[in-house]
Amino acid sequence: MKRTFGRVIEIFIPEQYNNGALLDVMDRTLIGFKVDTDEGVKEIIQEQDDFNAKIFRDDMVVITEQVIDGKPFIDIELVDGDGYE
Repeated sequence: MKRTFGRVIEIFIPEQYNNGALLDVMDRTLIGFKVDTDEGVKEIIQEQDDFNAKIFRDDMVVITEQVIDGKPFIDIELVDGDGYE
């Protein structure tokens, strides 16, 4: 498991397709984040949920990268003031 701290520099709605057709913005379920870290800018795209919907530009976040049962998973979480190093 790898944890990286950073600051959100952009939030976007990525293109999403269904049966080869581009979905309207209102029908998309994905959210994207560009996060400035010590390792450079990382782009994270995932299903929107109650937790990542509360992340805004300039927020401090932690990115957790891990492999579970051979599948890579990336989580992004809002950092409270005490958790950031």
